[in-house]
Amino acid sequence: MQSGPFTQRTYRKLTSHCICLWLVLCITRFGWGQNSTVCTDSLTGQIQGQDTRQRSEKLALVGATVYVREVGKGAVADSNGYFRLTGLCPGTYTLDYQFIGYKKQTRSIRLPLADPTSSSVTLLSENVTLNEVTVTEHRSEAQQLLQTQVSLSGAALDQTRGQSLGESLKSLAGLYSIQTGPSISKPVIHGLYSNRIIILNNGIRQEDQQWGTEHAPQVDQFLASRLTVIKGAASIRYGSDAIGGVILVEPKAMPTQPGIGGEVNVVGATNGGMGVASGMLEGAFSRTRPGKKLTGLSWRLQGTIKRSGYVRTPYYFLENTSYHENNFSGDIHYDHKNWGAEVFYSQFDTKIGLFTGAQVGSLADLYAAISRPEPLAQPGFSYALNRPYQDVQHDLLKIRTYWRFKNESTLTATFARQKNTRREYDFISFSGALNPELYLRLITHTTDLIWEHRDIKTTNSGQWSGSVGFNGITQGNVRQYLFLIPNFRNYGAGLFGIERYAVGRWTLEAGLRYDYRWLRAYFLNEATTQTYFTTHNWQNANGSLGAAYQLRPDLTLTANVSTAWRAPNVADLYSNGLHQSAVAYERGNPNLQPEQAYNGNLVLAYTGHRLSGEVGIYNNLIHNYIYLKPDSVPVIRQRGAFPSYSYAQVQARFRGIDATLTYKLTSQLTLTTKNSLLFAYNQTDRDYLVFIPPNRSDNSLRYDWARLGRLSNLYVSVSGLYVARQNRAPAVTSRQENGDVIFTGDFAPPPPAYFLLGAELGFAAKVGRQSMSVILTGSNLANVDYRDYLNRFRYFADEPGRNISLKVRVPF
Repeated sequence: MQSGPFTQRTYRKLTSHCICLWLVLCITRFGWGQNSTVCTDSLTGQIQGQDTRQRSEKLALVGATVYVREVGKGAVADSNGYFRLTGLCPGTYTLDYQFIGYKKQTRSIRLPLADPTSSSVTLLSENVTLNEVTVTEHRSEAQQLLQTQVSLSGAALDQTRGQSLGESLKSLAGLYSIQTGPSISKPVIHGLYSNRIIILNNGIRQEDQQWGTEHAPQVDQFLASRLTVIKGAASIRYGSDAIGGVILVEPKAMPTQPGIGGEVNVVGATNGGMGVASGMLEGAFSRTRPGKKLTGLSWRLQGTIKRSGYVRTPYYFLENTSYHENNFSGDIHYDHKNWGAEVFYSQFDTKIGLFTGAQVGSLADLYAAISRPEPLAQPGFSYALNRPYQDVQHDLLKIRTYWRFKNESTLTATFARQKNTRREYDFISFSGALNPELYLRLITHTTDLIWEHRDIKTTNSGQWSGSVGFNGITQGNVRQYLFLIPNFRNYGAGLFGIERYAVGRWTLEAGLRYDYRWLRAYFLNEATTQTYFTTHNWQNANGSLGAAYQLRPDLTLTANVSTAWRAPNVADLYSNGLHQSAVAYERGNPNLQPEQAYNGNLVLAYTGHRLSGEVGIYNNLIHNYIYLKPDSVPVIRQRGAFPSYSYAQVQARFRGIDATLTYKLTSQLTLTTKNSLLFAYNQTDRDYLVFIPPNRSDNSLRYDWARLGRLSNLYVSVSGLYVARQNRAPAVTSRQENGDVIFTGDFAPPPPAYFLLGAELGFAAKVGRQSMSVILTGSNLANVDYRDYLNRFRYFADEPGRNISLKVRVPF
């Protein structure tokens, strides 16, 4: 028998595959379901009211609220008084039921419910005269829209702490991520990403050079108490560009009780030696000086530090994949009787090492690196972070004020300034040892003015609600050193109106929006040293229609059709150079036209005693779809040989199915399955599109204990993730040209399908008088070597191997 590294690796690989096959058979036999990072319990009920003086019959309280204290999550009763809360974990919760003119009722419940009716309540009318009542409802802004949406909050969000925004959202059906190595991840919704997704960071549209596929969002995930994703075109409320959807990063409500509190989060991981520490301190004032109370004034401070070293695949380390992150933020609120104000500031600072094995020096080296099963350089573990790398800083200042009128309508004005500074350092210095090869500084100012009119009740027990608003944006970009995109100025303005009508089992919604965009790009004529510019302006109107029908209290059907558009950005039009972080040469197309999308969604949601879930179908037709198309011939520069991409435009269709189902085998054992099927097609060229997520199935089996000794909310889960091979991709062919091998369609065919095994253990415990929650997670436990189609570095290296992470949260 031969010996040596090749034989040993072959043996290890064969053993790993055998273990994986055995686990697949076990999971198939026992029906294990989805990724354990998502809590899938739902809570439904009805809120009714009764006059205690007249003992009248019970009435549905339209607009009554229910609030879950432990997760900071709430819901509003519909026209029949029914509410629905999703994404809850098994455990004990405290619910507050409220409605103006009725006594507040607090109830403690435990999920899963033994009695489905135990979450319904009857509020009794107040028998006193109300002098002044101020009700502040903290609910997700997205809940006011009749569109398909999913969210992470509470314990489900805690299970993703320490991950990037893109990685956190991958556990949701219909959500994916496009990656550049192990450290850079961008969210993908139904196959769309970058400028087709709007990220609202604490209510502000995030602007951070998001056109780049390797430009990860500069968002501190520890700031959020809820991550909400609106799937499908949502430009009516949030502005043009929201062709694929919207991601809302929402912090928890500011404290109202006097005193100081906060929490500490610590995360550690074995792969990459990652360590994360995040702390939050907050409080509310009770008085400014003796005898003078100042209620309504609150504050919050937050900071995060993250460090990670070389990531390891099953067989080797990925050189220079270290990661540094330092973030902080401060927030101060003042809420008075009928007005309020807020000032928020945050800074996100990150340094990201880029895999050295993706750097090549010639065309032959490029093709050799693609065909090689593993990188030539295989160093040991290190925290070193050298060239090539990204250095990005994002500053955000937000000022918001609102006014509540006597007729119960509200006017909110928000101003924000963002500065995004991006420096990209190449493997070899061409701009000086201390200078980056690419420097981009983007300054953005946004203004939002929103008026929400009071709820209007009709004679047939219906209710009107709605809002109108204005969004404005102005941007300026400055570049230095090597050219990739030009300097530019950008202006935009939008007007919108959304109206909703609820009556009986029906809820109807309609919206209309008008947008104007103006762009001017500046260039230098090297022959004359004179500056010249080109100017574009676009305008468009779009609309949406939605309807929800409650077939039964536990069964709801929701449909939405909408249009959206996106004007080409400066990268689409005028890119022309080496993109250091992507290790690719990119060319723009100045003749591109705006994208126009026509989107439809249909979702059936069911919440039963043992079975719950939802199934949704969608169809998104995009005219003039803009994408980076791999060129058949790589570009050769002094720096080396690089894959080449050009911006192209076609008519594209994205359609698919998202299905999430949860079944309680017993009161403690839960089976969950999530499936995402996506079909995208280039109708212009009658071919498939590149970088489209393959079909995926997440499955898990979870067991919960109410209490075990001193431990509470104890659970253990096992999960299996199956990702299919992307067979719907352009065919990869090759030919000989001048002695070189030239590929068409892509630089390598899609990688094979893969299956990953995961497990998780979580519990809460008391340490003295202090509570603490602990989550232990294992991913890729079988240490499978695989490559993901959506990773831009899949040409050169495998994905990360086994990883064990520990998350500890201590509130105080």
